[in-house]
Amino acid sequence: MRVQKRSPWLNSLGVVLTAMALWGAQANADVSSDKPGSVVIWPKVIADGTRDTLIQLTNTRNETAYAHCEYINAISTCAVTGTFCSVPNAAPGSPGACEEIAGNVCTQQWREADFDVILTRQQPTFWRVSTGRVDNPFLPADGECDTIPADPPITPERQSCPGLFLVGMVPPAVQPFRGQLTCIQVAMDGGQLGSNGLKGEATIETVGSTQISTYNSINIEAVGDVGAIDGLIELNGQAYSACPEAVEVSGYAPGAQDLVAASIDPAVCDPMEGCPVQSEITLVPCRNDFTSLTGARWATFIQYTNEFESTNSISQPLECWANFDLRDLGFPDADASGTTFQRTRLTPTGDGRCILGDLNAVCDEDADCGTGGVCGPVTGILAILEEFHNTAASLAVPPTSPAGTAASNGYSVAFDGSLEKAGACRNDLDTPCTTDAECPSGLCRLSGTACTTDLDCGLTDFCDRCMNDEIKFEPGAIAGPTPIQ
Repeated sequence: MRVQKRSPWLNSLGVVLTAMALWGAQANADVSSDKPGSVVIWPKVIADGTRDTLIQLTNTRNETAYAHCEYINAISTCAVTGTFCSVPNAAPGSPGACEEIAGNVCTQQWREADFDVILTRQQPTFWRVSTGRVDNPFLPADGECDTIPADPPITPERQSCPGLFLVGMVPPAVQPFRGQLTCIQVAMDGGQLGSNGLKGEATIETVGSTQISTYNSINIEAVGDVGAIDGLIELNGQAYSACPEAVEVSGYAPGAQDLVAASIDPAVCDPMEGCPVQSEITLVPCRNDFTSLTGARWATFIQYTNEFESTNSISQPLECWANFDLRDLGFPDADASGTTFQRTRLTPTGDGRCILGDLNAVCDEDADCGTGGVCGPVTGILAILEEFHNTAASLAVPPTSPAGTAASNGYSVAFDGSLEKAGACRNDLDTPCTTDAECPSGLCRLSGTACTTDLDCGLTDFCDRCMNDEIKFEPGAIAGPTPIQ
């Protein structure tokens, strides 16, 4: 993931990138943000009344593209106060912690909603997450989108936009929404198709202001035979690109002072707090099962290194979708560490997890997952960094202006010379692998019988040998455009 995106006016981020370059350039990765792919992921999508997200999806090929898309709303709220929170065990007093009231724990939801998109050749489309989009051929091509008023509780506010395209209707996400979006390129009948024709961008805006953060989607390429089992995408480096071994983000340390704002106009900074920068990291798992309505769980080893080569680390259990400030995990802010910049490495770690049977239970072998259970290796992860550059106006109570924002994609990290996360042999997670040939034998996914090829497992099953991340979804024929309502 190599492309960094930023708000054009945020010159201070250029200083960050210059400082980070001293640590050396990252190697290229198969999972990328600058090449189209067959699976497109936006890890950070917000529509919570304060912020909203504009999604752009583009078909880069000279043929019609069909995409099956999945919203995952993984919002975390405090049980008593109802305010948004970060990871369930955020450090008390940190930005993402719940107020210390009896029973006011941070709980995370996992809600899934899907829809289909049809794009003609070389066609881009866009929509606002809070309103969705209805293509309206009766609006002038150079006109603006019309708002369809909300009719609660039946329908929320929507947007009707100019268009003769086959995109149909993109539904609005259920509010409030804090989660991710994944779009999978498929054939017209709904089976996956490795045409590598899709790419996208996300623009997160602070509602009622000009403050935006923009980043590129993370795109996974089909690199070989995508498999005969529709609805199962294997991110193993053989069918689709494997996720990275680890990811890194680089930027201001949490709470560090913006180096540019005060030098341009000292009056914009708060007399006591100055112009602190809040750094927020979003993590999503590469393994997703959209059929079970259960988010993946994993542990992450989080280590930062500042410009003085000082390090600090923690291991953190996470689930489904994580959005946090490092101070939520107990890391000191810049005032305590005396640093300005840092590089944060995030590595998935821990034991295997059950992908069938007792879902998400910790496991070493299939027997740990109950009858019919399957134990899979730890999931890979993807990351987005967003920075909030505060001023006296954004720190005021109440704020008179929002903080300036900028987002960037994470970088893939190579271990042992490979950017691709290694898999593990079925029922022998201690044996790493990158190809089936490295595993002496396999087991049919559903029946558990011994196998060496998919032919040994029948038409509705397949042979597991070298296992890695997977995306599961319900395949179905792509419907035509939805009438204007």
